[in-house]
Amino acid sequence: MTLIGRFGDYFSVMKPSIAMLNVFVGIAAVLLAGGLEVAPMSMLAIGTAGFLAAGGAGAINCYIDSELDRHMSRTRGRPVPSGRVSAENILILGLALSFGGVALAVVYLNLLTALMVGMGVIWYIFVYTLWLKPRTKWNIVIGGAAGCFSALAGWSAVTGTLGLEGLLVAALVFLWTPGHFWGLAIAKTKDYSDVEVPMLPAVEGVNRASLYTALSNILLFPFTMLLFYLTVNWENMFAVIAVALLLVWTNVRFAIANLKLARAPDQFKAWRVFKLSVQYLFITLILVVVGHIL
Repeated sequence: MTLIGRFGDYFSVMKPSIAMLNVFVGIAAVLLAGGLEVAPMSMLAIGTAGFLAAGGAGAINCYIDSELDRHMSRTRGRPVPSGRVSAENILILGLALSFGGVALAVVYLNLLTALMVGMGVIWYIFVYTLWLKPRTKWNIVIGGAAGCFSALAGWSAVTGTLGLEGLLVAALVFLWTPGHFWGLAIAKTKDYSDVEVPMLPAVEGVNRASLYTALSNILLFPFTMLLFYLTVNWENMFAVIAVALLLVWTNVRFAIANLKLARAPDQFKAWRVFKLSVQYLFITLILVVVGHIL
């Protein structure tokens, strides 16, 4: 294997897309807390700490789930189950990255932020992966709270405290996570059934899981509007109206995709909801931040 290929394998177990999503949530909270006046070095520090910790948690997750991954069509090509990288090396990488992210937050930010970064790792590994995932169909509802700590870390990096707006962003991530992951689980129900992991569609069936997914995602509409209302800068009313209309459009577009899934579930619609949910979170947080700093 080439050096580039080996590097790619080690990088992929960090689940970089998930790590970057965590960084994005943290940066959004940073901007809500301090606006454009936040020092670039502070944003770099929270972004790097968040990426390292989330990447480390992703690697540890790959180590723990390597046997499950070997029996699932979606994951059997990953570096560990395919045999390209040893599980022990991935565990070492995950631990090093996780501790590195927390240490960086201690040195360059503050202890509360370091605690939030560390709690994100602990929640994802111990609460979700080891405890809830193999035991209950509601695993992602509670376990998904791991992503909330990114928002709390971002807010505390600027303020040194846990304020209302930071808690609201964390709540948005908490409410968003189940519907996001259930879309993927519906599209890959057979995989989870084969390995006897009690994801919602594998336990309740695709039809009921699709209904729960749609309800969960559509309930984001009023919450995102409340978040926007509580954080927006009302001095520029015309700009506020324009951004609010974009936020409404984002919610309506997402709601339509979810209603289509609930009405006639299939893998294609579930996969579309899963993909759209990522766009939805990005766009929503961008609009909330823009409304705040206008």
